[in-house]
Amino acid sequence: MNLMDVSLKTEMAGLRLRNPTILASGILGSSAEYLREVARVGAGAVTTKSVGPKPRDGYKNPTVMQVECGFLNAVGLPNPGIEKFVDEIRRLRDLEVPLIVSVYGFSPEEYAEVSSMAVNAGADAIELNLSCPHVRGAGAEIGRDPRLVSRVVKVVKESVNNPVFAKLTPNVSDIGEIAAA
Repeated sequence: MNLMDVSLKTEMAGLRLRNPTILASGILGSSAEYLREVARVGAGAVTTKSVGPKPRDGYKNPTVMQVECGFLNAVGLPNPGIEKFVDEIRRLRDLEVPLIVSVYGFSPEEYAEVSSMAVNAGADAIELNLSCPHVRGAGAEIGRDPRLVSRVVKVVKESVNNPVFAKLTPNVSDIGEIAAA
């Protein structure tokens, strides 16, 4: 069998991927140019850097520190805010792979508002950032509370028809309880 004949196509929540490799949310997801390049070199889908309801500068340097076992980072969710970031999303309407927009908020309603704006601009799916441990009132603070996770997911699912993925924090005593929410 020729390796070129092997298909890695897969489907996830109705999204068709040419392979199961997905760019995780992070610095390469901060602009349409970066996302387009990652898709061009072979990703099956791409995820944006997390975007919130308002612009946020993030933390001052140093944001990355080397420690004995590797590196730690605390960037602080820097982003231009969804009102500006929709321009980047719109520039990707012709992207040949699914575009997943990572969102955060400080309440279920903010998650829903940001998600709706992202989908209206052209996002194929939404990633709920319920895992960032660095920003008070968002991310992991919400992601540690099963009732709040359930509320965020419910409110967002009611506001969009696209697939919604909850990115959960591993920093809990029972991830199963959070996931079941």
